Amino acid sequence: MNATIILTSTVNINPNKWWLFQRDKNERLELYLKSVLQWLTKTNFKIVLVENSGYNYDELNAEKELYKDRFEVLTFVESELEESRYLIDNPHKGASEMFTINYGFYCSKIINPSDFIIKITARYFIPGLEDYLKKYDLNEYDCLTQNSRDSCEMIGSHAKNFNQIFNVNLINKNGQYIGHIEDLWKERTSEYTRILICEPFQIEPTQMGGVNVIRTFL
Repeated sequence: MNATIILTSTVNINPNKWWLFQRDKNERLELYLKSVLQWLTKTNFKIVLVENSGYNYDELNAEKELYKDRFEVLTFVESELEESRYLIDNPHKGASEMFTINYGFYCSKIINPSDFIIKITARYFIPGLEDYLKKYDLNEYDCLTQNSRDSCEMIGSHAKNFNQIFNVNLINKNGQYIGHIEDLWKERTSEYTRILICEPFQIEPTQMGGVNVIRTFL
């Protein structure tokens, strides 16, 4: 299995984004650090942590060296990049996350060669994912979704389909802008017949970022 996980994080929130429940920087950081350390110590995935609000994750400096063959942290400030200026007045979190995923894919030094790219929101660790995916030849699938396709904590794509599934232009097949990223990913993955819809994964109770809900399954 040659898969890379892109973990997306936003330590310092943009208060202009809609649907933000967890706003405290320290609370967000605590969840991210706990999850990332578990991905590193409990799995063998290549991990690309992409942070779009400028946080450097100095707390992980030792891990950056220890796991340098399969772990990297990419940090940028969305409002300071020329190529992401189109997001300045965009209130949709999904638009920013899509840019973050692409930033990770194209700037990573470890992601290639990878047959499959799996984006997971960085606050979540999925303990059963690696063993589950070992049952499948991911080269036989075009994309991957979590069990609830109306959610967007995890979504994957074969590398050859990355530019279709993770296209930063949030336009649906009818030419309409879709800010609700769950709907857009559901539409895009539905264009393919070889979809791996994962079983429900039990996770440690984890606070969602957008709403006051504790997730125990993904």
